[in-house]
Amino acid sequence: MALSESLNDHERNSRIEWRLYYNMLVTRRFEEALLRWEHQGKIAAQTFPSKGQEAVAIGCCLALERGDAVIPSFRTRGAMVGMGVSIAEQLREFLHSPLAAGDSRDAPHHSSWPERGVMPGSTMIGGHLAMAVGLALAMQFDKQPAVSVAFFGDGTLGSGDLHESMHIAGAWGLPLIFVCENNGWEMSTPWSKTRKTRSLIPYAEPFGFAARSVDGNDALDVYHSMRWARGVALSGRAVFLDCLTFRSGLYSSHFGEVRSGIEEDLAEAERRDPLKRMADWLTSHGVATGEDLEKLAQEEDQRLENTFSEVLAELK
Repeated sequence: MALSESLNDHERNSRIEWRLYYNMLVTRRFEEALLRWEHQGKIAAQTFPSKGQEAVAIGCCLALERGDAVIPSFRTRGAMVGMGVSIAEQLREFLHSPLAAGDSRDAPHHSSWPERGVMPGSTMIGGHLAMAVGLALAMQFDKQPAVSVAFFGDGTLGSGDLHESMHIAGAWGLPLIFVCENNGWEMSTPWSKTRKTRSLIPYAEPFGFAARSVDGNDALDVYHSMRWARGVALSGRAVFLDCLTFRSGLYSSHFGEVRSGIEEDLAEAERRDPLKRMADWLTSHGVATGEDLEKLAQEEDQRLENTFSEVLAELK
């Protein structure tokens, strides 16, 4: 990859800013390809795109260390990317390859790779949060220098599992980090119709959680907030990261767009798009040029098509 001469490949690839951008790009292009392939009849499994929210998963996961465990929500595909699960491994779940993890017995958004720290999720909204608490309890018992992380949307506030999990984790001081992808919508219902405040911090702090409001569209803010959270969690206090963001894409490939009257919100989300903001940072700091980033996107699109063909060949 012949990119800008301002930095050599090793220097660029070692920078956290570049890694944040690249992993967000991979996540977005992969999800866009999944939507395209489903439209073309090449795959059938439903996709829950995270367009506009990629900084949350990527920023968090790149801040973790070996031994840490994450449980993604059904929309947190970036967590799989950020934890090092390859596109080929994820595609095998969609295409039901004989090489798929767990023999493709679960939905692609619930697939797990425990050896990479990606644990299985739950179809029930909030059901995976108690599992994350259990992981944190095991880490505490075994005195492991590791944390358990669970992602979920703000619509999960209506789930009893969230409140019960926060009660236990807060009382026992577990090495647990809850990451709320707070996009302000519960499917087609805006947050203002379901709770008093946009922030979920007022709901978490009474349980004893250390809490921080995060710009969920700023990958660097997310990354540094997770580094802080990891230290606090290992010191004996559970943490709640309230990552304010906005979903720019569809609810899912099957349901399409279920929100109404969001034209102004979409325009604002485009201005604050996490990929655009990270790209602006890279170019303004001389890490890459606009041409570099365009070439990178083109190469990634081709790599996705090549990977699809390779995984498809495994079925024959």
